[in-house]
Amino acid sequence: MPPRTTKNSAAASLAVALLLAPAQQARSQNLPLAPAIEPPSAADARAVSPLGSRDLAADPLRGGSLRGDQSSSDSSTGAAMTGDTAPGAANYGAPRPKTKLPKPYPPHRVYAGAPHRPKNPLPPLEAYKTSAEARRAARRHLAPDEAPPEAGPTVAAAPTIKTKPKPKVEPNPYDPVSVGVGSLRLTPFVETSYGYDSNPDRLSPTSNPAPTGSKLLRGDAGFKLRSDWARDDFRADLRLGYVDYLDYEQASRPDGAGNFIGRYDVTRDTAIDVLGHFNLDTQRPGAPAISSGVPNVVVTNRPIIFSAGTAAGVTEKFNRLEVSLRGAFDRTMYQNAYYSDGSTLNLASTDFNDYGVIGRVAYEVTPDLKPFVEGTYDRRVHDAVVDPWGYERDSDGLALRGGAQVKISDLLHGEASGGYAERNYQDPRLSQLRGPTVDASLIYTPTPLTTLTLRGATTLNETTLTGASGALSRTITAELSHDLFRNLTLSALGSYFNNQYQGVSLVENGYTAGVKLDYKITRSIVFRASYSHERLGSNTAGDDYTANVFLVGLRLQQ
Repeated sequence: MPPRTTKNSAAASLAVALLLAPAQQARSQNLPLAPAIEPPSAADARAVSPLGSRDLAADPLRGGSLRGDQSSSDSSTGAAMTGDTAPGAANYGAPRPKTKLPKPYPPHRVYAGAPHRPKNPLPPLEAYKTSAEARRAARRHLAPDEAPPEAGPTVAAAPTIKTKPKPKVEPNPYDPVSVGVGSLRLTPFVETSYGYDSNPDRLSPTSNPAPTGSKLLRGDAGFKLRSDWARDDFRADLRLGYVDYLDYEQASRPDGAGNFIGRYDVTRDTAIDVLGHFNLDTQRPGAPAISSGVPNVVVTNRPIIFSAGTAAGVTEKFNRLEVSLRGAFDRTMYQNAYYSDGSTLNLASTDFNDYGVIGRVAYEVTPDLKPFVEGTYDRRVHDAVVDPWGYERDSDGLALRGGAQVKISDLLHGEASGGYAERNYQDPRLSQLRGPTVDASLIYTPTPLTTLTLRGATTLNETTLTGASGALSRTITAELSHDLFRNLTLSALGSYFNNQYQGVSLVENGYTAGVKLDYKITRSIVFRASYSHERLGSNTAGDDYTANVFLVGLRLQQ
């Protein structure tokens, strides 16, 4: 059956024209229009439009007549003219304005082509070695033919190429390795030397007998001990030596020195300090304290002097303020002197104990500057009430000094102080021993290969010289070391001392100058050579001397 699209459209147009005719007539006669109603529903459209109805009478193109519907049209027209709208009647008034919808947000993207690619693009990103992705990849066990997962980008860093690490440079390749003793490091050594001494007994050129030179053989042994602890600290040094004069046996003598420092940290701000020291030396036969005072009667031995002591105390820190209090004990012993006429000088009666208290207060202004004030009180008690010359030498001493620990730069650091000390003796015939004191210990490193060490000390020493209360001794030493090579060191040494005996008019001045060469063959073998010149001048005849010492030796260390 052929389509009826054209006939249905014509019928719909005719129906709409009939419905709109009354409204157009009302406008031409200026009559009020019927109120607008909603557009007809689908049911109404089927009732009006012949497309939705199968009534052949309503379709004039199919032979139907419209006269049967004339009454309906008239009634609709009259209702429109009177302003009343019949129920269910359609009203096609003025069209509604179109509503403008807002634009979508965000706006639709417009493809602008491929992004610009630089000529030299950045390298691909790689994950940090400590990132979660890198750790997961490291923990994951991949099959031999499985590629690792690609890590997410984290930084714009170029992939690193693994290269063979450079060997570490040993800062001190010729230092001894040391031996582990528990948590301590022990560095033992043995040294032997052969040389010549022009004045073994340090006698005056005018003495009788006159000084004679002698070949010598010297041996030394000792160790260094260092702790390897994270909290506390312990350090110890020991050296013992003996000189055997092959052509002058009576001048052969021992010597030695040692010290230790220990610190136990009870808390962060409280520490217990323990210190100790010892010294072994001999007196030269021409010393004024053991001189016989009789012509042609001289000392035939070198009396030994041995001293040892210890100190213990507590150090407390109050923020930047540091307070320490220590108790000290020292013991000094002398060997008797033997004269050429067979007599003996009882120096053992001059042995004494020294009891002392040391207090110190320091304040850390900056990490590079810590000024301090230190006071010391001690009492010396001799084994015998009087010495061989009848003097009561028990005494009380007081010393006060102030200074600072400084670090001017990485080149210069150390400690320096100045003060005053005095000692009052029980015997009224002995005058007060007193005087200003200067103490210093500074290390200057102008270059990594050069080191200059300066030290100064002031001490109040005992004596058995008749009428003298004691000796105020001042000493200054300097050492300049330079590394010509990593295993070759050249050092220059010098010292100056001054002894003022109070109660008498004796003054001694002396100096020592020398040079030393150390050639480190290996970490365990060191070749040494040295030369020193010693000179003492005195305002008393027969007390001065001059000596030159040459030594060549080998040091074995571990």
